[in-house]
Amino acid sequence: MKSLPIHELGAVGVLFVILFALAWVLQRWRLPALLGFMLAGLLMQSYTPRLIEPILPFFGEVAVWLLFFFVGLEYSPENLARLSRSIARPGLIDFGVNFGVITGVALFFSSPLEAVLLGSALYPSSTVVVARLLLDYGRLASAEAELLLGLLIFEDIVGVMLLGLLTPLTQGAMVSFVGLGRIVGALIGVFLIFWIIHRWVLPRFWVYLPLLGEEPLVIFLTLGLILAVGAAGHEIGLSGALTTFLLGVLLPEGSALYHAAERSLAPLRELSVGLFFFALCYSVELAELPWGLGIEWLTLALFLKGLSTFWAARSWGLQKRAAFRAALSFLPKGEFSLLFGKLMTSWSSLVILLVLGSVMVGTAAFAIADRAAYWLFPKRLKKEELSL
Repeated sequence: MKSLPIHELGAVGVLFVILFALAWVLQRWRLPALLGFMLAGLLMQSYTPRLIEPILPFFGEVAVWLLFFFVGLEYSPENLARLSRSIARPGLIDFGVNFGVITGVALFFSSPLEAVLLGSALYPSSTVVVARLLLDYGRLASAEAELLLGLLIFEDIVGVMLLGLLTPLTQGAMVSFVGLGRIVGALIGVFLIFWIIHRWVLPRFWVYLPLLGEEPLVIFLTLGLILAVGAAGHEIGLSGALTTFLLGVLLPEGSALYHAAERSLAPLRELSVGLFFFALCYSVELAELPWGLGIEWLTLALFLKGLSTFWAARSWGLQKRAAFRAALSFLPKGEFSLLFGKLMTSWSSLVILLVLGSVMVGTAAFAIADRAAYWLFPKRLKKEELSL
């Protein structure tokens, strides 16, 4: 039996330390940690240990399943039921402007499937980045925070649906009415199965949930379910991210198993997500990045996102100042963009460059959003103050 090269384990340890250091330093500067993971992937390609290189795709897949499971936890049926219907109109404005225009422009340069994939990649903002920035800059109580969080929910749900629909098409499914019918039928079937489980199966087991929540070995159950359900989604031709998202939605909000999953899997999620962002950029050569084309698409994507967010905020009832502040605060792309870019092999390098650029520009715009909004829309004095 061949012995394990111990020096390779040490190299993996050094890699993890570097990933931590980059992410920690960037967070201290109020920059997203994922930016550190992505930069490490681009800059450390010659260092990556041979031991970890073969398992990076595996970690990437598991990271996606864990990420969407946790997204599903936040969007339980109870949360979705409480989501104000008023977010529908701003959400449709956001989707129509960003997805519609990007897809329309991309049709002049690529196939219809690739155009839809690029539109899907450049449509959503990053939930991880925007939510973190709102927290770091103390703007969770601002006038626009509720709108931005609602738009993130809307984008996540639409993104999951698009991922479930487009993933089979990139894996060789026929782009025809019959092929699309099979995919839609599979999606409906999966939703129906999960609805039956939520409506009639889970209530019979709720009595056991408090016992499971106190069980230290519950990590085997939760991680096993995520891996099995994610693999099942992949095997039936749909996205494993979709099925693990639905698994997270199934867990009753506030239940013992809900909290146990958050407690036991959160560190593993952070590890796998960090390796996911690292692995995506590790496979891209810096010299091959389309810098000129990237600047053009980045400018268009940022302009459309700012315009649509301002329009959506005004339709939601925000004043111009708050709407402009929201427009500058919703620019970063992230996890969904990278997932759709991964499906689009011909433009994957472009999407990675766009995510890096949007995170840097979007973070800077977020930092100056409040001052810029007050400068552009100064506070009007009341009549009583003018008469003094």
